[in-house]
Amino acid sequence: MNEAVNLKGDKLIVLTEDEYRTIIEDAGDAAIAEQAMMDYEGAPSMPSELVLASLNGELHPLAAWRKSVGLTQAELAAAAGLRPATVSDIESGKIDPRLSTLKALAKALKLGIEDIVD
Repeated sequence: MNEAVNLKGDKLIVLTEDEYRTIIEDAGDAAIAEQAMMDYEGAPSMPSELVLASLNGELHPLAAWRKSVGLTQAELAAAAGLRPATVSDIESGKIDPRLSTLKALAKALKLGIEDIVD
């Protein structure tokens, strides 16, 4: 980026084509992000460290979402009408939950089933 002055004395900013394209791309990304935030207002979000732990297999997706919304296993179980041991067993991989259980958990977290399964 360079500065220049026109014949009237107005300051101008001169960009390379790559700098200009970067600015345009960043503006487009910001617009997409802003639209997504409006479209999904009130939807839960997950901090990046929990996303990474879930993607790396260090944390079950259910546990990552539960922690993201600030619930204990007992609180999530109560909201879903389940036993706390069921939530614990799913998060630890001890059991493969039934579809009805997944639906109840997803509903309690305001998510889709696909968000909470491995």
